[in-house]
Amino acid sequence: MRSRAESIQGALSLLAVLGSSALNYAFTLLLGRWLDLPGYAAFAAFTSLFMLTAALPIAFQQATARRADGANTRAALRAGTLSGGLLLLLAPLIGPRTGVPVAWVAAFALTVPALVLLGAWRGAAQREGRAAAFGWSLLVEHGAKVALTLPLLSALPGPAAPVTATLAGLLLALPVVRPRPAGRPVTPDRPASEGKVALTVVAAAQSALLYGDVLLAGALLPPDAAGTYAAAATLARVVFFAGWAVQVAAFPAVARRAAAGEPHTPLLGGALLATLLVAGLPALLLALAPDWSARLAFGGGVDAAPLLPLTAAGALLLALAATALNHALAAGGAGALWRVAGAYLTATAVTAACAALLVPDARTLALAALAGKLTLILTAAPALLSRRFPHVLPRL
Repeated sequence: MRSRAESIQGALSLLAVLGSSALNYAFTLLLGRWLDLPGYAAFAAFTSLFMLTAALPIAFQQATARRADGANTRAALRAGTLSGGLLLLLAPLIGPRTGVPVAWVAAFALTVPALVLLGAWRGAAQREGRAAAFGWSLLVEHGAKVALTLPLLSALPGPAAPVTATLAGLLLALPVVRPRPAGRPVTPDRPASEGKVALTVVAAAQSALLYGDVLLAGALLPPDAAGTYAAAATLARVVFFAGWAVQVAAFPAVARRAAAGEPHTPLLGGALLATLLVAGLPALLLALAPDWSARLAFGGGVDAAPLLPLTAAGALLLALAATALNHALAAGGAGALWRVAGAYLTATAVTAACAALLVPDARTLALAALAGKLTLILTAAPALLSRRFPHVLPRL
């Protein structure tokens, strides 16, 4: 009975993530037609900053999905307020170094508490099997972003419109996934906090692998070259997010089985196979037909085709490694979490080192990013060597 319920909830979550990702990518690719290359590079850099900061809500989502009860509301608001305040203070330094206007960084900083709270509440919805609330929150966030951008484009200059719509979308998603009233005393935050630091490090390092190359492009390349690189990297991310849908669907099922002492290794094989299928198909298309893919996505104004085979290969490697490590995150104890964090940090360091050592042009930056993701495949093995992932957190 549990297996059937898990399958239904997993399928609903998978469809919701795929649907929201499709909305997000249609939106991002349309911007490639509406904005000039410097404007597109600026929006891509903002998106990268947004997703790097999203490491904190992702960590809260996973930590909340692993705990016995509660929505982590107070802890999420505390962490979000501290992080948002720090980002606000650093906005004058971050903006010029990443190509993101300071006003955008400051506006984003004010929404960080809501962003972290959204992650915690989504984790509670996953744990409780509220797949509809979880899915609708994703669709509302990305659907509102698309719907609001169109009228805002007539009122705000260039990329300021999609930035404003992005921040409004996450605020509108909050009421959709608000937690149920507690029916019994809630377990204090302390036991579940054991994994939050490691989960935050993992999410930050994963975001750095996925988005950091666009920030490096903004820092190292001329505006037009940075825009071309951002276009290729953005289009290739459809490969990763197809696999990420599998990870989101699998995480709560693995966590529940591990907490109950039930076998969960078969779920890993199924998740890897599903990732290879849903992420491998778009990766193959981008690698074999880069010119057609770039024209379809951006028209004739962006020459991203030469970079697509490299960026698509990197996204597929990241998706497969992340699916395997996602299993360790869901089932493992503190030691497993830190081994996963170490794998991501090593891969991030390799990317940064290669980017610093190689001649800074778009192709060598794509090679540096690919080297980092290949490193993740190699460093993921220690986190998965043990067939037992000791689960030290409370039973779900």
